[in-house]
Amino acid sequence: MPCKKLLLFVFIAFFTAPSSFASNTDLIRTEVIITVQDDDILAFSAYKNHWVSESFKPMEKIISKKTKGNIGIVVTTKRILGFSVITDKWTYENLKINEKPEELMVEGNVATIKTNTRVMGFSAHNGQWVEAP
Repeated sequence: MPCKKLLLFVFIAFFTAPSSFASNTDLIRTEVIITVQDDDILAFSAYKNHWVSESFKPMEKIISKKTKGNIGIVVTTKRILGFSVITDKWTYENLKINEKPEELMVEGNVATIKTNTRVMGFSAHNGQWVEAP
């Protein structure tokens, strides 16, 4: 009987506990906000307290955008752009012919994007894209 009470206590404690069991990703502060103005994609860096812009290419449209921690990612019809608060710059990879973005994940200092042809990672530490082998 004491074993059943202990199991019930653990079950209740685990499923009713407040944020003490929250994942680390819930605690990441966003240091960048992305918006669009006219023909520019703008990133506001809370760290540097200023705006950094990247111009749209002709006929380019935003498909999605996400920010978290030190990273801002923008997926367009022509490129995948990454902004790093640490390096304070935009870096991009051109999409290949017939390449379609499928899944975007953004965390504190890293982001990954999966397309129908490749997987790439972005690091806030060096502001670079790296394609998976």
